[in-house]
Amino acid sequence: MNNQDEFEQQLKAQADELNKLMADDTGLSGYLKQGLSSKLGWVMTFAYVLAIVLTLAIFGAGYKFFTVGAEQQLFWGVLLILVFNAQVAVKSWIFLETGRNHTAKEIRRMELRLVQRLQHSD
Repeated sequence: MNNQDEFEQQLKAQADELNKLMADDTGLSGYLKQGLSSKLGWVMTFAYVLAIVLTLAIFGAGYKFFTVGAEQQLFWGVLLILVFNAQVAVKSWIFLETGRNHTAKEIRRMELRLVQRLQHSD
């Protein structure tokens, strides 16, 4: 077996795996699940948990902002803005990483299609 045959077999195996992963993409939830199936799935899980914790912190800081006295509102207002910015950063990272994973999988699928077209044209 030569290198080209080996390369084609590896691409075919990767494409089969990708087809299984992409088969259940029915919308946003399927798109977001792709990030969890990558090599950094544990980091994505941590990011989702962190986003939930930050959401709770936003509600807590917002509640405190409106219920404390005027002398403490500055502290809770600044804390609310900082927690909100942290949540935006975490969610942006989640969407960027998920998009990167999606793009990488699509590139691998295109490689397989290209190899298949080259085989059919020969």
